[in-house]
Amino acid sequence: MLQQCPGQDGRNWSPEDVSEKSCPACNYQIEFFKFDLMRSCPSCGQDVINPRFNLECAEWCEHAANCIGEGSTLYQEVQSIRDKIGDQIKIIYSNKPQTFAHIKEVTNMADRIGRRERYSPLTTILSALLHELGGEDCQLEELNLASIKVAPPENKIANCWQIADWLLKNYDLPQRYQEEIIANIKALGKRELPNPSFSILKDAHRLALARKYNNKNLKNLATEGARYVADKIL
Repeated sequence: MLQQCPGQDGRNWSPEDVSEKSCPACNYQIEFFKFDLMRSCPSCGQDVINPRFNLECAEWCEHAANCIGEGSTLYQEVQSIRDKIGDQIKIIYSNKPQTFAHIKEVTNMADRIGRRERYSPLTTILSALLHELGGEDCQLEELNLASIKVAPPENKIANCWQIADWLLKNYDLPQRYQEEIIANIKALGKRELPNPSFSILKDAHRLALARKYNNKNLKNLATEGARYVADKIL
């Protein structure tokens, strides 16, 4: 039985696997280990993202599920970020409750499919939560931006996807993950992307619509996880 991921065993680490970052709220130096996605500042309690976080191993390691499963620290940290960005999305779509209900459904589907696929929840959940902001039919004037805390400067926002980009930057997520999430939401319904998180987002979106319109003849789902979820809900 695997007791610990070899990569998480500190005996295998180098000095580069431990880093520090100043808390943006109080400037306290926070120490991060390489598998920490987020830590609370010991001085002021502010949640701070590890700028060097990297979970590339989840794409190939046979033991990845032990790291990113539902009970893992990473999963719990992603859920915390999901809740906070979700609160912002709820405000943004306060004038469009049906759209917000759809976003919640797609996000829940992506969560279920991602767990079944044993894929990192970071890009799958956040892609689903922000996907409506990537759509061509998203109109800035229909969104409630005035009530968002520290709202983005209006003169810098020309497209809805830039709001998603701003939200991700607020949480200081590593650039690689920000770029993947933005690429996912901009491509949905327009073109295919090769990364697993896009396949999960696409399947989650299709399942949410199928459930809404009681479509039980859904075919050509990209992931086994989506096919499993479809059998359970349709």
